[in-house]
Amino acid sequence: METKFDEMNRTLRVSLIRAKGSRPLISFLSVTLFLVMWELLPRLNLVNASYISQPSRVLTVAAEEIFHKGEFFDHLYVSFIEFSMGFILALAVGIPLGMIIGVFRKVRYLLDPPIMALWSTPMLALIPLFILWLGVGVESKLAVVFIMAVIPIIVNAVAGIREVDFPLVRAARSFCAKQRDIFIKILLPGSLPALMTGVRLGLGRAIMGMVAGEMYCSTKGLGHQLMASGQAFRMDLVVFYVSVVCLLGVSATNLMRKLETRLQRWRTTG
Repeated sequence: METKFDEMNRTLRVSLIRAKGSRPLISFLSVTLFLVMWELLPRLNLVNASYISQPSRVLTVAAEEIFHKGEFFDHLYVSFIEFSMGFILALAVGIPLGMIIGVFRKVRYLLDPPIMALWSTPMLALIPLFILWLGVGVESKLAVVFIMAVIPIIVNAVAGIREVDFPLVRAARSFCAKQRDIFIKILLPGSLPALMTGVRLGLGRAIMGMVAGEMYCSTKGLGHQLMASGQAFRMDLVVFYVSVVCLLGVSATNLMRKLETRLQRWRTTG
């Protein structure tokens, strides 16, 4: 016989399923309402279109930038190269260095002060230094992307190592397990959740560094176009390039989530 508690639990599950099914519809309606209001307010002279633009103007400018001028993909390619190279370098340095710092206490004592100093320093304040040291070429933008991405990766890798169940490590060593096996089968799977959090944080900060570096001193890239459009008071172009950066960020984050899901499966099965 079904108790009152079972009935309430079943009702709650049904409500959650219905809410989950209606989520895409609610999201679509909210976005549609926002776009309609954005288009209508300037047309009704309630808001000056020079300050907020309109979806129709943004779409017109997007078609012009992409299909007619032919420079959009050049700027996108430059930004992609700067972002991808800087982020890959941050992964190559941040993950092993963070795990080394987490495992070896003396290394942590040695490197913790400068890492914490960089973590607490506004990275935008370092951009003029990188420009003075490395010039206005690609190198300075790579340095900005790298330094903004590598710190959260290192910090979260260290935190992940500290979350590992070290009695398992001692037990593996007592059975004469090799250091490589300990790393692959215990340390890496145990630190994976925190490590992937650091990678996702580093991904977002890498995109910020790419845009900020190009806005400061560059003749190519999405950040340069964003700054030039703002200086020309072209709000439609500003909204277009902001949308492009947002789309790149969302796409990269979704890819990272899919990778994280696969790695979690490997962690549970391995």
